Amino acid sequence: MVVRTQSSAAGVLALLSEPEPAFKQHALKALNSIVPQFWAEISEHIALIESLHESDEISADARDSAALLASKVYYFLGEYDEALSFALGAGSAFQTETHAYGSEEYVETVVSKAIDRYIQLRSDASSDKQSKIDPRLQHVVEGIFSRCIADGEYKQAIGIALESRRLDIIAQIYKLTREPSLLSYAMEAVLDTGFSLSYRDQVLNFLLPLFPQPTMRTRSPHIHALTRLLVTLSNPSLALPILTSLVPKETLLAYQFAFDLVEGGAQDFLEALRKELPEGQGEALEPRSSIYHTALTLQNAFMHAGTTSDIFLRENLEWLGMASNWSKFSATAALGVIHKGYFQEGMAILGPYLPQAGGESQMLGASYSEGGALYALGLINASCGSGGSVETYLRDTLKASQGEVVQHGAALGLGVVSMGGKNADAYDDLKQTLFTDSAVAGEAAGYSMGLVMLGTANATCADEMLTYARETQHEKIIRGLAVGLAFIYYGRQEEANETIKSLLAEKDPILRYGGVYTLALAYAGTSNNDAIRQLLHIAVSDTSDDVRRAAVTSLAFLLFKNPSQVPRIVQLLSESYNPHVRCGATLALGIACAGTGLQDAIEILEPMTKDSVDFVRQGAFIALGMVLVQQSEASSPSMSSTRALYAKVISDKHEDPMARFGAAIGQGFIDAGGRNVTISLQSRAGSRNTSAIVGMVLFCQFWYWYPLAHCACLAFEPTGIIGLNGDLKAPVFEYVSNARPSLFAYPSPTKPPKKETVAKVATAVLSTTARVKAREKRKAAAEVDAMETDEKPESKKESDVDMKSDEALSGKHGDVSPINESMSTFVEESKASTSTKRKEPTSERLPNFSRVTPAQWAHIAFPRDGRYQPVRAVSANTASSVKGGKAAAVLTGGLLELTSERYAGGGGILIMVDERPDEEAEFISFDPPAPPPVVEVEVPNGNAIVGAPSHNPINIALDESSPEVDPPDSFEETTMALKLPIKVAILDDYQEVAFTYADWSSLKNPLAIDVFSDTISDEDSLVKRLLPYTIICAMRERTKFTASLLARLGNLKFIATTGPWNAGIDVAYAEQNGIVVSGTGAQGNSTLEHIWALILGTVRYVPMDDADVKARNSRWQTRMPMGLAGRTLGVVGLGRLGSQTAQIAKAFGMRVVAWSPNLTSARAEAAGCELSSKKELFQNSDVVSIHIVSSPRTRHLISAADLSIMKPSAFFINTSRGPIVNEDDLIDVLQRKTIAGAGLDVFDTEPLPLEHPFRNLDNVVLTPHMGYVSDSNYEAFWGQTVENIVNFLDGKPSRILKSSLQNVSNENNIFIWNANDLSSRPWSHVQWSIVEQTTRIRVA
Repeated sequence: MVVRTQSSAAGVLALLSEPEPAFKQHALKALNSIVPQFWAEISEHIALIESLHESDEISADARDSAALLASKVYYFLGEYDEALSFALGAGSAFQTETHAYGSEEYVETVVSKAIDRYIQLRSDASSDKQSKIDPRLQHVVEGIFSRCIADGEYKQAIGIALESRRLDIIAQIYKLTREPSLLSYAMEAVLDTGFSLSYRDQVLNFLLPLFPQPTMRTRSPHIHALTRLLVTLSNPSLALPILTSLVPKETLLAYQFAFDLVEGGAQDFLEALRKELPEGQGEALEPRSSIYHTALTLQNAFMHAGTTSDIFLRENLEWLGMASNWSKFSATAALGVIHKGYFQEGMAILGPYLPQAGGESQMLGASYSEGGALYALGLINASCGSGGSVETYLRDTLKASQGEVVQHGAALGLGVVSMGGKNADAYDDLKQTLFTDSAVAGEAAGYSMGLVMLGTANATCADEMLTYARETQHEKIIRGLAVGLAFIYYGRQEEANETIKSLLAEKDPILRYGGVYTLALAYAGTSNNDAIRQLLHIAVSDTSDDVRRAAVTSLAFLLFKNPSQVPRIVQLLSESYNPHVRCGATLALGIACAGTGLQDAIEILEPMTKDSVDFVRQGAFIALGMVLVQQSEASSPSMSSTRALYAKVISDKHEDPMARFGAAIGQGFIDAGGRNVTISLQSRAGSRNTSAIVGMVLFCQFWYWYPLAHCACLAFEPTGIIGLNGDLKAPVFEYVSNARPSLFAYPSPTKPPKKETVAKVATAVLSTTARVKAREKRKAAAEVDAMETDEKPESKKESDVDMKSDEALSGKHGDVSPINESMSTFVEESKASTSTKRKEPTSERLPNFSRVTPAQWAHIAFPRDGRYQPVRAVSANTASSVKGGKAAAVLTGGLLELTSERYAGGGGILIMVDERPDEEAEFISFDPPAPPPVVEVEVPNGNAIVGAPSHNPINIALDESSPEVDPPDSFEETTMALKLPIKVAILDDYQEVAFTYADWSSLKNPLAIDVFSDTISDEDSLVKRLLPYTIICAMRERTKFTASLLARLGNLKFIATTGPWNAGIDVAYAEQNGIVVSGTGAQGNSTLEHIWALILGTVRYVPMDDADVKARNSRWQTRMPMGLAGRTLGVVGLGRLGSQTAQIAKAFGMRVVAWSPNLTSARAEAAGCELSSKKELFQNSDVVSIHIVSSPRTRHLISAADLSIMKPSAFFINTSRGPIVNEDDLIDVLQRKTIAGAGLDVFDTEPLPLEHPFRNLDNVVLTPHMGYVSDSNYEAFWGQTVENIVNFLDGKPSRILKSSLQNVSNENNIFIWNANDLSSRPWSHVQWSIVEQTTRIRVA
């Protein structure tokens, strides 16, 4: 007898009105089980149900059932607050419901709502509101905490505890686990998410005493977190006890801790901490101590073309001397960039240019070099001069000077030196300069007032600056004050909200511009959602182009800790009709993704270098340089093409000036610091790099004022390991980089183009001309004698000064380095390639004082048997796989490594423990290079210019009327045509195991391999992704290669698919167009095993029972499985798999019937089956299993006509292909439950969409097309794929698939090319194109 389904809840609802309580109780219990089907009908009686919940006429259990029923109805109505309220009133009934099958979504929603309400109540600052928390709600949340802790889900519990202000839970978890990493997780969560500033400090102060004392024995893995915590709090009284406790027994660790604090700490914090340290302990922390600066100076000296290396300027003084006015200011200020960090010699280096004791020079034009020198002095002492002699000198000069140019330089220098120093006297001096209302001096004063009060949120200073900005008429002053206001509120988050609101409401667009930067800096590095939304709104709605551009650029300062998110956010903005928005998008990508080499960012920027608007191109060139800083050709495929583009644009005098300017800056960024520095807005410990953030904000102002571009150097972070022992000496030791050397190598040196000699033809000369030339020669000779000089420089045209490139200056050594090349531990990074190619090693040993890029830190290891070991972990980050669509594979001799997504900080000082102190130590000896002979040349303004050769007294203060010359050529000229590697794409590697199940080291030809773990179906998106690739590895039919797609992939020559055939590839079209397609064999019985796993799992309800037991359902054995013995299996399609499935069914004692369009009784009988008609098979079978091949003829072979005649107790199994069955018809019968259920491994669309109806059915067992997936099968798939690629590259393709029936099977059961057809195929052309390419290994 067939059980009839219930069609209405009216009968049960009528019982609620019965006077007898028993009827009501029965009705409530019955209604609870049918709410999902009849909630709309039940909702009409919600008032009655609520009254029953409050009634005393029924039992307490019945009242709980009424509350649960009301909660469920409100859940389906979308009234989640009401659903939660009644769920809390349901008591034990709700607890029971949490274990009921089918109620998972309801329970999860109510629990989530409970957590949200609890967090909202706990977050309220009013204590009386906290006391009103419903005890029932408190009980539910306490239960959640208990379950999380019991299940080991500590991070989930910590997340809820942080949001609900339950710090006691964090302490409880740490007491239970004693795991400092959980404290680090809590710290990172509160720092990197949108918590208020006050609560952040409360949490950090709570966590600090929980951290265990750092020790050298454990290598202190949490010291990075501890450093970040103390730097963030900037409270000397908290850092002092830790430092002083380390000194007696852990001196080396104390040194390391001090250096780490110096790296990220603000000036006022470090200075206060130094003063409070006991006598004799301050020098290790002193920002200006000799060892700290000696170490940094040595590190900079190790960098070619970096600080103190001004050879290029000395050798090109003639070009330098052509500068005039503000160009002269900028040229002099560049000395500060070159010598940045050389604090002790800064005054001596710049002495000839600085104003002399008698005051400013009165010579026309000298003020520009003096102002530039003052600015340069500030850059040299950036962030380290507060309270020192340099700050005093700059303040005195500012007060004494009368000219606005010198005041401008002194004000900028003072601001950079006193950054974050909070020196009220310096602020007052700058304010007096502001009040002179000079546009030039006032602008610099505005910036610097904000720098001095950086991050103070000083309301008095902010009011003074805003008031003056509203009163003055000078746009330059308004802009300086607007950005200065942003500096004042740096890092202050919600404390800046009122000021931000006020600035953004101003009518003056310049003040709104400042409001945008105030918003960005207040929430710098927090990725605050509200701030991002506000910036995006401004970017598309403000009436000022400047404000819109700034809003887009400012996204970088919010999101620099999550660089991979930025391309997705700004992609649409980069396509805006407004060029200012596009320009802002370029800078946002450059700043946020600086040093990452992020391909997504590069793919957006490269087309923008061809934009129709000049300043958009400029921004794209600059941003590309930032993104590619310290990238190699092996790690970034765009490096060589970008360098070539820079060379082309810079050398083309017909190019737009703004584009050439951008290309020059971009190339400067790529080669910054001799390629030994990176651009990083965060430290290695994860804290904000304040100097870098400020530097990049000021750099962005170059749009209005070019000299501010120098401030980009504040974001340069040296990358390298400086190992020091307990005596702060540099010992000789080595460590290991577990990555291929080419990944992080310096680029190969390139040679400047040779000038071709042109044969001169004899020219006819008139006699009168010859006589004139003879007189000129005699006159010149007489002048030489009169001057009593040994020689006279060859005269040159003023408009064409011959520049000496770095290559010419550095001679055979390539990169310029001030370290003597005879130093014992100095290893030349770039060597000429040998004629014999060798297999690249998978690791390399590096000496102390070597460059280590941020991405390389995760691969650094110190040998266990090494003499010197670091006192703490080298890096807080380790290499991890990149989740998502694309993984960058590092192929190292068969070993797959994945690059880390986090790029924090540059190099640093490591304190090393000497494990063998009894042995004699060897130290690095540094012989500073002898400076070239120089003379002091007196110039008319009374200053001396240092570095001028005695025979060429050219100085920077030349005649103002002299013509300005073109900027110098790029330092490097690319003359060789770069040969790109063969690019390989591995598609649809869902499990990311392609490198696990095959030995890819057998590929002797170096390749560039990209791995994609997602599937794209849109053809345009596929073309964009796959266009660069020559070889594509396809996993079965996950990605379809239609003729239209193949026609658009112009570089494609070879498809290596898995499996012996692939219906998703148009093999015929591939053949006709010279694309070779190879397949593989298979191994094992994966599909047959999965067929029976799915049949047994479905008919015995294995997944449902498993879910019930794990959900702690109190009911036991809730379903009745089907026994197979004596039942009928209907097989649709009796090929190999169908026959094998039938044989196993016989072992279970089943009767097997079969049907297919062409099946004969003889074939059925041979397989041990009974031939049946299609209708009889579906009518009589208890299990129907599909095994027919998918083709246009079999599409929707199974439809509603077949499914509707199946038994109500029958099951439908499909492991063949989804389109064989009409999916909509199958969904319909399953939703109506006219059959017992289905087991499905294949679908129309794969992966199955998240909102697909199949995912919501409780009578379906789903697997993600796992029929062919097994370890043994993958070994055959990927192993033979590698073989196919090797053979293809050798010109002998194997296992070729063909569109015709000419494929034959050899002894290994693999498909091969028909030898008779070889001459007619276009393979000869393909072979030639591959053999001709010069290839090498590259990392995608």
